[in-house]
Amino acid sequence: MSRLRKAYDKVSIETDEYNEPYIFNLGVSGNTSDDLLTRFNDETKARANDESALIFSIGVNDSRTKAGVNFSDTKHYTQNLSELLSLARKYSDKIIFVGLTPCVEERSNPVPWGDAGYTNSRIKEFDASLRNFCKDNHVTFVEVFEPFYKAQNRTELLPDGLHPNNEGHQLLADLVTPVLGDVLKQA
Repeated sequence: MSRLRKAYDKVSIETDEYNEPYIFNLGVSGNTSDDLLTRFNDETKARANDESALIFSIGVNDSRTKAGVNFSDTKHYTQNLSELLSLARKYSDKIIFVGLTPCVEERSNPVPWGDAGYTNSRIKEFDASLRNFCKDNHVTFVEVFEPFYKAQNRTELLPDGLHPNNEGHQLLADLVTPVLGDVLKQA
């Protein structure tokens, strides 16, 4: 998030519309779209202002399996995305959804910290649902699955098989920053 905050500062200064940057990471490890829906209003209304851009990165945990049983399905996930978008539009028209990162299956199926498992085929299903949702709802979508998946050092970018390291976060920032700049300039 600090990388995006720096980008926000840079765009604000370049456009001579400097405002105090309001970039907050509301991500919680292990959260699903259900979890985010439960806490979204309370956490957003306490922080959002007229200049806020809302960036969502949610869905990998929805794709997980546990003991071979799917935790969720894309229909439920898409319904949650629709509710999140409806809530988000009450706070801002500057909304971005970040696509899902792949996993390194030999490290993430199952994960070492529990009995959940993640596979690229499941993550791709949810990523495709997210992409289609954004297209259907005219919302900005940032593609990250393919750039991560095609990276020669993908296993290094996702050292535990699921979570990006510093280089992985830099790749995410490199993908999101120009889109954030474009969305902020639209205001």
